[in-house]
Amino acid sequence: MKVLFYGRLADAIGHEIEIEAGGACSVAELRRRMAAIHPDAADALVRSRAVIANALVGDEHVIAPADQVEFLPPVSGG
Repeated sequence: MKVLFYGRLADAIGHEIEIEAGGACSVAELRRRMAAIHPDAADALVRSRAVIANALVGDEHVIAPADQVEFLPPVSGG
């Protein structure tokens, strides 16, 4: 599956990566896998929003191997 990152997540992980899913997994599991590989991005990953097919999805959403997942990092204004 293709995973896209933005903002500080892209800085820490890269803008786009391909992951061999080996079957369907939940958004929560994908977050855990990414945090294990990129511990410096773990905090932002936990607080980021997941988007699939232009819709925000929760951690319980099951990702199909062909899905493209986007993680939007938390932002603050000022």
